[in-house]
Amino acid sequence: MYICRISLAWSKWKLLVTLREEFYGSGEDDSPGSLLERVFLPRIGLIYAIQAGINAYGSYNKGFDPFEASTSLQEFNQPFKPLISATWETGIKAAFLDNRLYTSFALYSMTVQNVAVNAQDISNPNLFVQQGENRSNGLEAEVSGKLLPSLDVMLAYAYDVAKVTKSDVASQIGMLTENAPRNSGSGWIKYTFLRAALKGFGASAGYTFAGQRNTLDPGTTLPGYIVFTGGLHYVHKHITLALNLNNITNKMDKRL
Repeated sequence: MYICRISLAWSKWKLLVTLREEFYGSGEDDSPGSLLERVFLPRIGLIYAIQAGINAYGSYNKGFDPFEASTSLQEFNQPFKPLISATWETGIKAAFLDNRLYTSFALYSMTVQNVAVNAQDISNPNLFVQQGENRSNGLEAEVSGKLLPSLDVMLAYAYDVAKVTKSDVASQIGMLTENAPRNSGSGWIKYTFLRAALKGFGASAGYTFAGQRNTLDPGTTLPGYIVFTGGLHYVHKHITLALNLNNITNKMDKRL
């Protein structure tokens, strides 16, 4: 592995560059089916300070991950190939209320090569192959922090369109990838009493949701859902007692 880092700043601009080269091999160098990869991995970030507490940015990041089977049941008919990714991102990050409230908004595009998918071999359902390329385009938004000394909030939302852009199976090109909802997000709010007899006591509530998702079976989709959570807590000096209630409706709302 070789690494080179460069950082430059001028006026309201800041440039960060990391240049890295990695090597990956599997099997003996001269054996049939052996694999040797040499990958150049640049990371580039550009930041512009619009004003105090508000920054716009853009970045490019190429990633490299030696592939590992996710379960012991996965079988492959050839040596693993590393996952190669490339991500473009641009957005704005800002802090308000004397840095008590943080917000961010980002647009991104990410590609991943050598994705492992089920070979759909009836005689061997555990057989997987690495093929093609997936691409995700979307946006993310988040707000978090303290609106009041006693009130904490967090809201997050993501919109993502993930599709198969290259595949050894022509019919898969253009399909939405499995387990990748277009819409997802979460929210959470916590209130803690700071005065009188209830000082230290508090309550929280939140939710998590995801939209409809595809599966490995082209004819089967999973419905969207939303799960509500809540909790009670008590804080005294360095002691915290908490009671968390997950899925307080005891079901997943599937209207999404």
